[in-house]
Amino acid sequence: MRNGRHKSFKICAFLLILSLFAGCRRVPEPKTILLPEEETEQGVALGGEEGDRYAVRKMYNEDYETLWYGGYTAFLPGTKEHQVRLAENGTDGLRVRNLDYRYGFYDTGLFPVGEIMAATGVSTARENGTADEQNMVTEFFSPDGKYLLYLRMDLSFVGGHLYLMDLESGEEELLLDGDGGDTGEEFPMDAFMILTAWSRDASLLCYGFYPRYSSVWDDYSGDKFVLYFRDMKTGEIVNRLNYYYSGAKGKPKNLEETRMYVDWDGQKIVTAIVSERQESEESNTAKSQQAIIDFFPQEIPKPGMETEGVVMPNATVCPKDTKLYLDAEGGCLYFTSEGEGIISLALPDGPYINTMPIGPARGIRDFCVLDGGKAFVVAEYDRDHIGDMGPQDICLYTLSEEPSGDDGEEPAMTRRVLYQNAGYVIRLQYDPVYRRILAETGVPDMMTTEKYSQASSSYFSESRVRWESGRRALVLEF
Repeated sequence: MRNGRHKSFKICAFLLILSLFAGCRRVPEPKTILLPEEETEQGVALGGEEGDRYAVRKMYNEDYETLWYGGYTAFLPGTKEHQVRLAENGTDGLRVRNLDYRYGFYDTGLFPVGEIMAATGVSTARENGTADEQNMVTEFFSPDGKYLLYLRMDLSFVGGHLYLMDLESGEEELLLDGDGGDTGEEFPMDAFMILTAWSRDASLLCYGFYPRYSSVWDDYSGDKFVLYFRDMKTGEIVNRLNYYYSGAKGKPKNLEETRMYVDWDGQKIVTAIVSERQESEESNTAKSQQAIIDFFPQEIPKPGMETEGVVMPNATVCPKDTKLYLDAEGGCLYFTSEGEGIISLALPDGPYINTMPIGPARGIRDFCVLDGGKAFVVAEYDRDHIGDMGPQDICLYTLSEEPSGDDGEEPAMTRRVLYQNAGYVIRLQYDPVYRRILAETGVPDMMTTEKYSQASSSYFSESRVRWESGRRALVLEF
């Protein structure tokens, strides 16, 4: 009996020691907190009901110093939860930092981009403001901050060299050789420029040559009217697009303000090319303030079935300074229209669907489409502010099942403020995997912006706006 009690005591003591060791090894997870605390009054927590899909649960923000050029420098890496990637200036030059924003934005990784760029002779300067630099300026980094896409004119006599650099490995690759090479014979000097576009999740890159002047369609009959689509996971060209039939009809002589957008769902690719509409003799007419969208829906061909046959585009007219959003999976094209809101078109035929009434006569700086058009996050100008440089609110619009208006056809929208007075929003980025929004904000450099505005009627063209070095990354988690 005594031996049994002694044995039981030993077993209990052994288990107690094991539990103590286990307790010492168990590290409690820190509580998620909002930093910095003094900013909490800026944000408006949504009073959503339990289970509300669009209620903001947490808000985080970080101030940092970055480049003065007009491109994006804050990114959401889509495969990493609770992380944001910032391209900023430091003592060692330009660098891209991975930060966990839950616990004070601490470092989880660092890419010395400045050292890599210096070794290859790449410069981030945009002082000259050439057409090629302007077209590349917002595509300098990929949307996830993993790749660097840049144009080098110092190695070229004609059309420039387009390079892609992997910031994690430092490896660079020549994508386009403007002097000929794998793109064919040389073309007349300055006849073409290079356009690029990333899909929102950075999984697809579109690039190619585009005429600098509308007369090129008549003067040149070569093979430069081709865009290439690269799957960034495999590095393979999954499709090509010959856009020759989009032509120059209705477009101005100078095409340097042309923009390109792309999106895909793994099977379908949608490409949109936005060009200003040719001004009529009466410069004050509505047509002079319009642009033309040529959009090309395509199916990805099976391996070995690729073709460069000419593709006929669908086309629509939009406001000159519109913001455009492509949704290949949902089969929609969205663009903004001042005084109306966000207009949606069905792809591929392009019939008008409806207008999302985002308030009367307020400018929209940028927007994201959530859940196939069920909700919109919009950076809009303050309701009481007059002018283009005012503060902006980040708002959520949810689509109601009940129609509104006298005709009973327009959808009813519910507006809720996510963040008040966010500053000047450079762009919005939505991560559908972890349901979060990144707003990158900054302060325009008024001296350089005014200088650019004197040379162009497009005051807020992305290629012409320059910024002060101070930026803010604001992350909203749903």
